[in-house]
Amino acid sequence: MRYWKTSEPQTSEQKRRAAKKAGQPRLSAVGLIYMREMRDQLRDRRTLFTIAVLPILLYPIVGSLLLQIAQFTQQHPTSVCVIGTEHLRNAPPLIGEEGFVPAVPEEHQPMKVITYPWSEIERTTAVENRANDWVESGIFDCVVMIPPKFANANERTTNDEASIRLLYNVASDQSMVARVRVISVLEQWRKDWMRDRLARSGIDIDALAPFRLSDIDVAPLRTREAALWSKLLPFIMLIWAMTGAFYPAIDLVAGEKERGTLETLLCSPALRSEIVLGKLATVTTFSMMTAILNAGSMLVTSSLVFHQIGVGGVGSSIGAPPLIPMLWLLVALVPLSALFSALALAVAAMARSSKEGQYYLMPLMMVTLPLVMLPMLPGTTLSVGTSLIPVTGMFLMVRALVEGQYGVALIHLPIVASVTAACLYMAAKWAHRQFESESVLFGGDDSWELRRWVRHLWRDRQTAATPAQAAVCGAIILVALFFGKLAVTEMPSDFPGIAKLVMMPQIGLILAPTLLMAVVLTTSLRTSLRLRMPHWPTLPLAVLLGIALHPLYVELASWISYMYPVSEQASAAIEPFAQQIASAPWLSVLFLMAVLPAICEELAFRGFIFAGLNREKGALRAIILTSVMFGLSHGVLQQSIAATFMGLLLGGIALKTGSVLPCILLHFTNNALSVSMGRIAESSWGGSAIMYRMTDEGPAYHPLWIVGSVMIAAICVWWFATLKAETCDSDADRIEVDNTMVDPAAQLAST
Repeated sequence: MRYWKTSEPQTSEQKRRAAKKAGQPRLSAVGLIYMREMRDQLRDRRTLFTIAVLPILLYPIVGSLLLQIAQFTQQHPTSVCVIGTEHLRNAPPLIGEEGFVPAVPEEHQPMKVITYPWSEIERTTAVENRANDWVESGIFDCVVMIPPKFANANERTTNDEASIRLLYNVASDQSMVARVRVISVLEQWRKDWMRDRLARSGIDIDALAPFRLSDIDVAPLRTREAALWSKLLPFIMLIWAMTGAFYPAIDLVAGEKERGTLETLLCSPALRSEIVLGKLATVTTFSMMTAILNAGSMLVTSSLVFHQIGVGGVGSSIGAPPLIPMLWLLVALVPLSALFSALALAVAAMARSSKEGQYYLMPLMMVTLPLVMLPMLPGTTLSVGTSLIPVTGMFLMVRALVEGQYGVALIHLPIVASVTAACLYMAAKWAHRQFESESVLFGGDDSWELRRWVRHLWRDRQTAATPAQAAVCGAIILVALFFGKLAVTEMPSDFPGIAKLVMMPQIGLILAPTLLMAVVLTTSLRTSLRLRMPHWPTLPLAVLLGIALHPLYVELASWISYMYPVSEQASAAIEPFAQQIASAPWLSVLFLMAVLPAICEELAFRGFIFAGLNREKGALRAIILTSVMFGLSHGVLQQSIAATFMGLLLGGIALKTGSVLPCILLHFTNNALSVSMGRIAESSWGGSAIMYRMTDEGPAYHPLWIVGSVMIAAICVWWFATLKAETCDSDADRIEVDNTMVDPAAQLAST
């Protein structure tokens, strides 16, 4: 008989091993870790107080304080002294029995007005001295002085001594309020006076005002009600979502290190990805809870307080927030909270204590805060350009949804969703990689000594820079360029000045720190700068790729300028520079704008920095970080964006060829064509008519030439992509590891 073997159900251990072998996280394990972390966090009284109790108590307390303060800030009477009322002859009445005669705006009431004759004060002391003493001592908030010459109509408009003077104290808030109120009264009094004089002269007053202007707000009622809240509430929720993610992330990683429970969790059958997902879900939950509770408490409290103190009445743009449109905030809060949580979790993994974690998260908050505050700037609207900015695009899309602009939000939804998803994926991968690295989770000792550190840098030098040394080099270059740009007060007007302006940053701020660190921190200048001869076809193909890719680079720059227009001030500042470059000798311009930047920038970014970041299996890290640093090194935003995209291509070529030489040639070719387009198009060379065509904005590539160049560039890129990545950096790592890990006594014994 033949017996068929039936498959037995797998046990939990077999399922765990199968999942571990497949590398796929199990939802059940993620759920268990999530429940464990949530239970631990909810048992912490400080966490409960910060997340739940504090928002409920904080805003009502602040609201009660505002109500108390409002009693002192509203309807404060201001005391005004008017000296010389007897000089107001042949003028409309200014002072009556109850104060000023001209109509005073309702918000400027009340005012207590006291008058003194000029001659009565002049008997004892100078009028101006007495008025100064009254204002400085606070007897009167402000004093209006009407001099004797004011009575003379001829001197009133020609003599400064006949002008009415208003004395106030800028150090006193009450005096500043009185000044604004009195100026409004005097302006109204002057208008009434002019109207009376024109009427007595027989001039039709209506002829001076041929039309009236009536401004009408056509925005829907819901949009007017949400005018303030659509800008303020997303900002508040994002700030609290960011803050709510920081402290749970510190406690879930750095806190567990202090308590000694992280090792137990890492030794459990759970995968690292499952641990990261469970902790990430926990931090995201607390981030959302913090944002929702704070925003809800603020909404309820502010609505009641504004109604109580009279803010948001008729004609005001401040009203109760529309609840239904505000639900869009909850939809956007999920990915943004997850993004902030992943970043906080990755940064907190580097800390060895809760105190150290707070130090790490503050710079992260300072870096993220501009993305949150950018949508608050006037004139920042949802567009294709702003949709590509992380966090900012989501903020603006939520604001458009709250204001009822569904069509605009729907058009930009794919871009915003793609950018947010990409940022969230990279942040989660970063957090997962942090948990995969034992050196990150369990670092060395916290103690640090300057002498020991300097001795370590010199004694333990390697053939290439370490990732930390490469990152420090990039930071030094960017900081030096920042202060170097601030030191330039005006644009030079001649070519020698422009040459000095270009050469000093390239040689002094980019190349010099790179060479200095390469000499001091490494043992091989050739390896640390990646100065090796690659496979010979890569050099001419790099030049060909630069020529074929330049039309696409020009179109990319034009598209970036369209998406992020250059301001008129920036264009005016760059115009003298462009004129000098266009009129200078071609070889000098070629050396200054093509040869020098190609050598200096490539040796720094694709040489020393790339070699350091590429170690420890950091190829993707090296490509991305060097391209971002390369883009930030350019002064103009539009150039920075284009340079970042070019940096990605240069980084890929540097990785595939293992050398900086093809990058130098490609960089040189691109810059040389950029500064030579006008000269080539205007030259008598016959091939220029095939490549270029003249437009109102200058020379541009022919469409057919662009299509052919793109095809050639695609072939060159494909050829570089098929190359096997050179292992010079990994070989250097292997040599260094062998030299540091092998015991010399053991080697001697083996021989």
